[in-house]
Amino acid sequence: MTIKISFLIAAHNEEKIIGETLANLSSLPYTNYEVLIGLDGCTDKTEQIVSSYSKKNKKFRYFSFNIRNGKPPVINALIKESKGDIIIVNDADWIFTVKSPESFQKLLSVFNNKKIGGIAESFPIEWDKEKLENGNIGYKMAAYSTYYWLEFQKKNFAKKEKDFFYIKSPTLFMTNIFRKKLYKPNTSLGDDFERTRDILNEGYEIIMFSDLSVPKMIPVYNSITLRDIFKQKIRTARARAQLSEKNLSIGKDYYLKSVSYILKESFKDSLYIGLLMLFWIILTATATFKSKFNRFSTQEGWKLRAQR
Repeated sequence: MTIKISFLIAAHNEEKIIGETLANLSSLPYTNYEVLIGLDGCTDKTEQIVSSYSKKNKKFRYFSFNIRNGKPPVINALIKESKGDIIIVNDADWIFTVKSPESFQKLLSVFNNKKIGGIAESFPIEWDKEKLENGNIGYKMAAYSTYYWLEFQKKNFAKKEKDFFYIKSPTLFMTNIFRKKLYKPNTSLGDDFERTRDILNEGYEIIMFSDLSVPKMIPVYNSITLRDIFKQKIRTARARAQLSEKNLSIGKDYYLKSVSYILKESFKDSLYIGLLMLFWIILTATATFKSKFNRFSTQEGWKLRAQR
């Protein structure tokens, strides 16, 4: 018997990109899955596009929410409607890439181990060779900063065993693939960080892959404006504050050590990447400072999301 998978998508005014995301999910080399889309106060043609997919393919179902509440409430609602044993949270501007049926089976085989509760993001969403080559400066900044940051976390908060990294501390690992039974409602802007903590607190393991050929998310886009990066950094800073309020501590010296690591490794790779990361650090520090003067809610925070 194959594992039932539920892809969950929260969508707000995604008419320009949602078709590409859904077209990809309609042709996966797997049969036992469903795609649930939550329309988060859409005012454009997103619902029409989603509706056409649901009419053509019974795997697709959608739910309309008249008021924009942000991603966590939408995912919380979709979880209740899902029928899968394994949940995959798929942002509306992400493409779930599968290079072969065998690679998909390799991903799912992780859950044959009853102790594994989830799979954290092993590489940056933007870590796609073609998009990285053709992306603008903002895109490269997001890709490289996340890459070095994840490498820092793997070295300090995960244990390497054969093809996997096992997370030792929740820190700021992002878990978007997990067993449905372990799900707890998320309320912060750091919903994927919350899930990591919740699953580990239940006594389950979370792994990361060291193999890039395993299915992963990549973005629909290859361009990010500096304005959108700045908004994202404000939202991320607020997410960290919310997580701190929820007692998800990462240690006082975490940021200093991670920034030092990113600078050291990036300049080691090239002067260009090093300068790019230096600018990213300045941008992040400025956004963090600004966020301290605006303790906005999770609902308000999702309005800072990039418009595609």
